[in-house]
Amino acid sequence: MRHDIAVVVTTICRRSLLRAVRSLFAQKFSGRMQILIGVDCDPQGQLDELRTILISECPAHISMLWLNIGYSTSRRHGGLHTSFFGGSLPSALTLLADSAIVMYLDDDDWLSEEHCPLILQAIAGKKWAFSYSIYADGKTGKGLCVDELESVGVGRGVFAQRFGGFVRPSGLALDKMQLLHVVHLWSSSPFQAGDGSDRLVFEQLRREPHGCTGQATVYYALDPKDGMHARRVAFMQSRGVIFHPETKEESVR
Repeated sequence: MRHDIAVVVTTICRRSLLRAVRSLFAQKFSGRMQILIGVDCDPQGQLDELRTILISECPAHISMLWLNIGYSTSRRHGGLHTSFFGGSLPSALTLLADSAIVMYLDDDDWLSEEHCPLILQAIAGKKWAFSYSIYADGKTGKGLCVDELESVGVGRGVFAQRFGGFVRPSGLALDKMQLLHVVHLWSSSPFQAGDGSDRLVFEQLRREPHGCTGQATVYYALDPKDGMHARRVAFMQSRGVIFHPETKEESVR
């Protein structure tokens, strides 16, 4: 029986993968879900432990596909593809997914329990859909402030003029059969730093019919090393939220 939704998670086997996948296990969703976990690399040797834990906890209505090809496809770790964050894995796993509706989740982000049913409602009759995000402390797992700055949709937010808006990959869902021409872009980067595949994808998505849940259900783990961090901190301060971590555990930047 085909799955109702598939979720692509690319990982470097950080401990935060447990929280990310557990947030999928906890969804208020009784349909069939497929979780596809692609291993970019395993620098700390944690894959076997993480996989054992998650397989043991996986609910009956969810299936898991683990893909570890034994080498990285990302140029960052010796591969061919310019995206530093997973190389070709997000594209490959999208094509492998046993559902037309494919959602994405970074291995250090997580979702509130109502995200999946809301995103499936939002994408009905559309080509893609998203929810709003919450800036979060990855160390404590605490949500801090709704992101009204960046990931707010087409023609909105701080990137409206430069990029026509923005939606981050975590929590974003697309109908892959209608957007096959977009899928390969997850493997590419327009920038020397190896990031920006989400910009390439969004440039295509913003021109297509889409929906929004209207709710903030994606927890985005803040990273002080990210180039946008200072602006995020300033925005949160304008909302009365103070956040000054010096580092992020298991940062990939």
